[in-house]
Amino acid sequence: MTSSRVRLSQELIIEAAFRVSERGGAQALTFQAIGEELGAHPTAIYRHFRDRDELMLALLDALQAEALDGMPEPGQDWAADLAELARRTHRVFLRHPQVAQFSGARTARRENEFRKVDRVIGCMRRAGFREEDAARYYRVFSDFVLAYAAQDAALAALDPETRAADLRAWQVDYRILPAEEYPNINAVADRLPSLEDPANFETALELMLDSLRARAARA
Repeated sequence: MTSSRVRLSQELIIEAAFRVSERGGAQALTFQAIGEELGAHPTAIYRHFRDRDELMLALLDALQAEALDGMPEPGQDWAADLAELARRTHRVFLRHPQVAQFSGARTARRENEFRKVDRVIGCMRRAGFREEDAARYYRVFSDFVLAYAAQDAALAALDPETRAADLRAWQVDYRILPAEEYPNINAVADRLPSLEDPANFETALELMLDSLRARAARA
């Protein structure tokens, strides 16, 4: 039985929302389900979040808070700091895939997002880039991390049967394509990495950092 007397806070609601989404998927993320999780009447949640979209933005900002939690202070190696923040973001997104899969296209416009943006821009300025370039490279780097992490989260959020079919395609379907029609795929078919191979993100991240280092050297 639920009770409107439960003392709620935004933090408690956010924690409950993550539990609900991770247990039942993003489609289960309703005020009714969150209220049941907390033992509170759903209308009580409206005192803290006016609608589901506002709650979703708060959840996305909570992902940024988790990525920043325990992050070391900026060091001398700006590229190492960017790499650390990127890896933390990717790990957090995979811990909360049902929410994180929506992160690539939304702007939370909240405290932790602001902190993260400031941190990345700071790295770009320490690299020696002009203000205009620092702002542009912040945008490209951060969008790359968010998009890649959200894509991996979306894969993890699929129902098990669909996810297994997508993973299996790269181990089966792509390996039996006729060489005369798809010569380039056939040439590397047995070397194609799995969609969930952790080295995929690491390779993409290193390519991005290599490009930034090269541009910083010319700055």
